[in-house]
Amino acid sequence: MNLKQEAKSEKEKLKYMSWKDRIWYVWEYYKFHMLLVLIAFVILWVIGTSLYRQSFTTRLSMAIINDRSGGASSTAPLMEGLRNALNCQKKDIIEINEGLYLDTNEETMSQYSYASMAKIAALVSGGMLDIMITDEATIRHYENMDAYMDLRELLPEDLYKKLENQLLYVSDEDGSTVPAAVSLETSSLHSDTGIVMNPPYLAVISSTHHTEDVRSAIEYLFRSAGE
Repeated sequence: MNLKQEAKSEKEKLKYMSWKDRIWYVWEYYKFHMLLVLIAFVILWVIGTSLYRQSFTTRLSMAIINDRSGGASSTAPLMEGLRNALNCQKKDIIEINEGLYLDTNEETMSQYSYASMAKIAALVSGGMLDIMITDEATIRHYENMDAYMDLRELLPEDLYKKLENQLLYVSDEDGSTVPAAVSLETSSLHSDTGIVMNPPYLAVISSTHHTEDVRSAIEYLFRSAGE
């Protein structure tokens, strides 16, 4: 029996069955075929999604740690502003990792805090984090790990001088102090997002590969504050 004849025979069998019997018959005799089709579809979908995702470019990734707004904040305006400032195209990505909480006191550290710490470590080790926005305690928690870029080397001279009295200095591995973070109290962060910290600091991860976009993001935050 060829394929055409087999299809005709199956059609005749189904013709005289009730809908309930048809469903049972199709499932009973063709479930493995359907499973194979489903598996093939999933494989093709995963491959297609992976290839499509590779066509995107991550321009900037940041982590917001210890936001005390109680869920009242929104990073949507910040995202929109940064996309405009960085002249992002359709397939350019800005990632904002939210909901991270880190208690630097090991005696009171919760499981959620450990999970946040693990996520931060994974982002940094994978080269997937450029900017950290958090409080002073968290900045200092990582200061002995050579975690931050020296802002004197990153910022243009005019912006550095403008922000000089808002810088937070930390000790590096050889014991000298470097300007590793800048206070965002006078920036547009709170007005744009409602994020609450006392105060918020921005630090640039030393392993970043997006220095131009990081610089543009900092310039955007402080430029828009006076608009």
